[in-house]
Amino acid sequence: MPKLRTIKKLPKLDMNPMVDMAFLLVCFFMMTTTFKEDMPAEISIPFSKAQLKVPSKNLCTITIDKDGKMYVGLDNKFDRKQMLGYVSRTAGVNFTADQAARFSLLSSFGLPLEELPALLDLEKLDRRAFEQTGIPVDKDENELRYWLMGARLANPQLRFAINGDANAQVAEVKRVFDILQDLNITRFNLITDTEKDGPS
Repeated sequence: MPKLRTIKKLPKLDMNPMVDMAFLLVCFFMMTTTFKEDMPAEISIPFSKAQLKVPSKNLCTITIDKDGKMYVGLDNKFDRKQMLGYVSRTAGVNFTADQAARFSLLSSFGLPLEELPALLDLEKLDRRAFEQTGIPVDKDENELRYWLMGARLANPQLRFAINGDANAQVAEVKRVFDILQDLNITRFNLITDTEKDGPS
């Protein structure tokens, strides 16, 4: 009597858990990723050996580019809106509700106050291409002082950080120090990159 041949079944690999895992990973990375904010100027950050980290919340950043132009950025859109309200009342420049809403979406800006409404009336892509000339810090027209005072009034818990270009003039950075001290802001951070040790 002939032997019965058993048909070997090929093992099946269920791909459903693998697909579920891939989608979970995609969702995780989409929810936890923070995108780089648009900056009005390119900054070459200087190196240092400091290990102190700059806070990620309640932060006002004063950026100084290599040409000495000043920019201000806040990390919270509600604080930006309140800061704009204070500065507009102080300087007597009126903004519409739509302009205030658009201003709250700007991560950083650097324009004289009278030019700001023209920037806010542009569409998003045109705003990115708009060349910002920096916030005036002259003795006669020190608008940076207004913005920093407005930022402090918008959020008393705010911390300040200076993001200066490695090629910025020392006099420009000192001017920002002086403005901060005039406003009784004596604690602030300097944003630097970690210095890479050379070969021993």
